[in-house]
Amino acid sequence: FEPNKNIPNGIMRDILESTITSPSGFNLQPTHVMIVRCQETKHRLAKEVMLGAGNSYRTIDASAMAVFLADLEVHKRINRIVSLERDAAMRDPNYMAILPVAASFLTGEGHAATFLKQMATDMLSPVQPMPSIEPVEAWSYKNAALVAQTYTLAATSHGLATCMMEGFDTRRAKEILRVPDRYGVPLMVATGYEYEGGDGWSGETKRTPRLEMEEVFFGDTFGESLDLDESEQQSNDIKEEVS
Repeated sequence: FEPNKNIPNGIMRDILESTITSPSGFNLQPTHVMIVRCQETKHRLAKEVMLGAGNSYRTIDASAMAVFLADLEVHKRINRIVSLERDAAMRDPNYMAILPVAASFLTGEGHAATFLKQMATDMLSPVQPMPSIEPVEAWSYKNAALVAQTYTLAATSHGLATCMMEGFDTRRAKEILRVPDRYGVPLMVATGYEYEGGDGWSGETKRTPRLEMEEVFFGDTFGESLDLDESEQQSNDIKEEVS
């Protein structure tokens, strides 16, 4: 990142207005985001929290560190969300009737309760479709990842560079940032302006390698080749129009 460069408040506000539209399970919105811009705090995170030199220098040079917090006591926010949903009056009454119970059941708080729910749903699954019961950490972290991705795309749309990080000491991070025990910290996103210039810079931004398309994307069954031949698709479309 280009050091000592601030992100204008108007740009950051626009990024966060996009970020808050991110979807979540049952619309419970179990994610909070801290935007750390204080240079002293970033230095503490770099020195005391980050694992590896790369994460440390990125934390110092970034204009801001977006710290994503996942609520691990989701039941405490259900009443607030139900109230918002009622005021919005957009949902079907049947959905609203089951929302508090369904949300409490599926968010999987407590190891024993989660285990029992998993046993029950596994037994019923061969008979009828049943939900997958996840520990609250898995559920809440998954929702936080959706918010982080939305944030990253919004930042990129403003020409900012980002770097998602999970290599840090969560306990130390929570202590420095005064995060309550109720929340986990699944990831941070360093955000700033891409570094340009300096000795040895070729003018070309290097990209990390990716797997081939056919290794990642499949068709109707796992491992099945996905046919994306446009000419063949256009030919089929023409045949359908003629018939």
